[in-house]
Amino acid sequence: MSIQQEVLEQMRDLHLRMHRLFNDRMRAHGASLAQLKLLLLMERCGAMRSTDIADALGQAPRTVTEAIDGLERDGLVARSPDPSDRRAKRINLTEAGRAVIREVEPHRDAFAAQFFEVLGDEDLNTFLSILRTLNDRMIEMGAPSTLDNGALDNRGSPEGSAQSGQ
Repeated sequence: MSIQQEVLEQMRDLHLRMHRLFNDRMRAHGASLAQLKLLLLMERCGAMRSTDIADALGQAPRTVTEAIDGLERDGLVARSPDPSDRRAKRINLTEAGRAVIREVEPHRDAFAAQFFEVLGDEDLNTFLSILRTLNDRMIEMGAPSTLDNGALDNRGSPEGSAQSGQ
């Protein structure tokens, strides 16, 4: 196996482990990672149509509709008419949705701190530089330069900082 393949496998394993552990920890505080990704996207972008949310998250429209239905039942989002298309609805973050984001923020921060405590500042800066270089390379290779309908640049993360797990 080449070193490049080993690096890809390690990145995949890290991604899967981080995703599972972060999801478990967020569920313990009342929000799944899937819900949190959607809420954070809406916090950054404002009201969005479900098709735009699906595109931004790389999910099937039906999957996003089901997630929105659940969030709406929980009072975390609300649907309103789209002023530019009377057939469409815009999904809005409610105050209760914003409260969920505020409630999990300290847990997200703690997760990131615990995860990265094994690296010193110099290693973190080097790692960040490498990630930026690899993200830029992915864009050069044809990946989209934005990951959430234009609200992030290529150095952003759907979950914010490194606690992502997406």
